[in-house]
Amino acid sequence: MPDTSEARGWKPSRTQKIVAVLLLLIVWTAVANSWTEKGCELPQGYVYVITHGGSPDRDQGCEDEPGGPVYTDQYYG
Repeated sequence: MPDTSEARGWKPSRTQKIVAVLLLLIVWTAVANSWTEKGCELPQGYVYVITHGGSPDRDQGCEDEPGGPVYTDQYYG
């Protein structure tokens, strides 16, 4: 009888899944931190990484407003 475990392919272990998630969070935090260098707060940076597809372009950032930093695509900071 043939061994069917090889036919199913590779399956990551629990440890490999945890390490992958931790690496993803580290990269996400690093990219979100690049938004803080453009005047945004870190929680905003996490959102902008997802909504704007990564780190800010040269003309993207946040400007100070009375209610806190606000996104702008005309950042010259």
